[in-house]
Amino acid sequence: MKDAKHVGGILDGLIRKWEQGTVKKGNAVMEAFSKAAEEETKKHAKPVSLKKGVLVVIVENSSWLYELTLKKREFLKKFNESYTGKIKAKDVRFRIGSFY
Repeated sequence: MKDAKHVGGILDGLIRKWEQGTVKKGNAVMEAFSKAAEEETKKHAKPVSLKKGVLVVIVENSSWLYELTLKKREFLKKFNESYTGKIKAKDVRFRIGSFY
């Protein structure tokens, strides 16, 4: 029984490891977005997730949605050049929303 561990301690350890991986991935996404996006774009758009190769970016309004959709291929190329994660983005989806 001396090798037995409390379930709470095991779960805490697993959650801590998961959070560390999430933060690292989140930081890598933010850094790559910052390098790929133009200065004005950064004021009006924010990456919110990268799952299964799809980067989701929240934009301020329909004007920014349209503009970034036109620049999608160029942005995706720059993003992947800067992204240090294992799985590169295959697509970018821009969504109108609030991020403030």
